[in-house]
Amino acid sequence: MRGPNYTFIMNITPPQSPLENDAEKPNPRTEAALQRLHKAMRDIEAEIENNQGVYPFNFGRVTQSELCRRADVKKATLQNAVHKDTTRVAIMAWLDQLNEKLAQTRDGTRERVTAVADNLAAEVGRLTLAYQEAQEQLALAEERISQLREENALLRLNLKA
Repeated sequence: MRGPNYTFIMNITPPQSPLENDAEKPNPRTEAALQRLHKAMRDIEAEIENNQGVYPFNFGRVTQSELCRRADVKKATLQNAVHKDTTRVAIMAWLDQLNEKLAQTRDGTRERVTAVADNLAAEVGRLTLAYQEAQEQLALAEERISQLREENALLRLNLKA
């Protein structure tokens, strides 16, 4: 049992290149920074999905600084003229939607992590019981196979005689 589905984030459109509609050739550094930001956004979304809705770093908080750290982009870059009214606005909208679903405090994150851990402990207990039952069925099946082999050997002896 995985718990609730946390694919809500994957539908968010990442920020678009501010130079997308310009006739000019885009600056390679700008494009590289945008690609790193997009990759960091996808990575963060995947980590939240894999951790039952909890961001595993930065005390569970996803911020503009955290995204920039993950993308290896200086936060000041988002303040320059190229990004201030485009990329930064899109990132802030993405963060707002993302943070609606995440716990915002250390205590809130701790509570969510504890709830996930409790669910995992219950799942381990359930799987342990299922494993024991499967082991018992396997032992019975192996015993039956042994009996059938003995019976088969006796029948072969009778057939030869």
